[in-house]
Amino acid sequence: MDDKSDLVLILSSRVLRSIATGALGVTTGLYLYNVLHLSATLIGIFFGVGAFATPLMSLYFGRLGDCYGRKRMLLITLLFLPVATAILLLTSNYALLIVAAALGGFGTAGALASGSVGAIVAPMMTALLADKTNEENRTMVYSLLNLASGLAGAVGALLAHLSYREGFMIALVLSTLSFLAILPVRDRYSEGAAKGKCGSINGKLNESDRKVIRRFVLTGAFNGIGQGLVTPFLPIVFEILLKIPKGEIGNIFFLGGLAAALISLLTPVITNRLGFVKTVVLTRSISTAALVTLPFVNRFSPVLSYDVTIAMVAYLVYVMFRIVSLPAQSALMMSLVSQGSRSTTAGANQAARLLPSAAATLSSGVMIDYIALPVPFVIAVIINGINIYFYTRFFKDVKIGNRVRSIVVD
Repeated sequence: MDDKSDLVLILSSRVLRSIATGALGVTTGLYLYNVLHLSATLIGIFFGVGAFATPLMSLYFGRLGDCYGRKRMLLITLLFLPVATAILLLTSNYALLIVAAALGGFGTAGALASGSVGAIVAPMMTALLADKTNEENRTMVYSLLNLASGLAGAVGALLAHLSYREGFMIALVLSTLSFLAILPVRDRYSEGAAKGKCGSINGKLNESDRKVIRRFVLTGAFNGIGQGLVTPFLPIVFEILLKIPKGEIGNIFFLGGLAAALISLLTPVITNRLGFVKTVVLTRSISTAALVTLPFVNRFSPVLSYDVTIAMVAYLVYVMFRIVSLPAQSALMMSLVSQGSRSTTAGANQAARLLPSAAATLSSGVMIDYIALPVPFVIAVIINGINIYFYTRFFKDVKIGNRVRSIVVD
């Protein structure tokens, strides 16, 4: 089987998983709120546990992917989501639901606006794709991955029209098929590497790779805080603030996923014209401006239908411009580190983004319950501004493509 066939299988696995996580991302919070009648604080704990567990496991399994094989670790982690979904189907025990949150990455998986549908599997999948591409086509492949994943997540959001049980059962089947799709894929890098050797030199990361990882860790941390404060609660916000039914919320998330997926095709064009940093600054600024309007949307107009329209447009703008720079970021990250450190780097970036995101999610639920709904949104806007600053500080002289430059800013 050649690399092209492997790419198709990897993309297929991501599509199947993304449909499942797209459905779970919309309905899980609503299920906890409407069916199990949990408070926003308890829901925040649920999402926070998932958001804490995901980066820790991403870091651990990402490192193991460089040591013992990306495919082997990918298969192990792909099994976690079916197990988590089965728990949702079988029990309402809060302790077991917390286990499901940890395994399924709830709070991150299915959050279309944060680009996190890959969750724990993302480091191994990103590295495996990098091994099967080159610097000339890598950004395009990651753009296609985002396109396919976004479209699939959008389709998954439409499952909100079904009952909770039906949606969970479909997610269980699809996440299992996602695991099966990876079985025929070959991992030539791992086959040729000495077992137990991680990174570039005798199992240790070289200084150049360490420098790249530190830069992405810091930017990822602020990215995670900004997203963790708001994205897991967006479906609940639509219901509480605007009284939108579950099916209608699914429609909104479908449109958001569709728009985000299609705009990701423009990533290579935009980054080639503007460069990586200008792309991040422009798109993140637009998405941040749209984000801060959401908690205040019911004050814009006395007519509820107008409120819904404004909220939907704001969400679409937010998710579209939030996603557009992600393929370029992944391509840049994989190009700046050595092949033996790719899974580790992706895992470190994932952990750095999602650990602060988890803490932010825990605090956000409390803020919504006891302070005011707009508070986490306003804080997220400030954090996003800091994130944009660090991107300009660290990567202003970096280009993507066949002329990738080393990081020169200290």
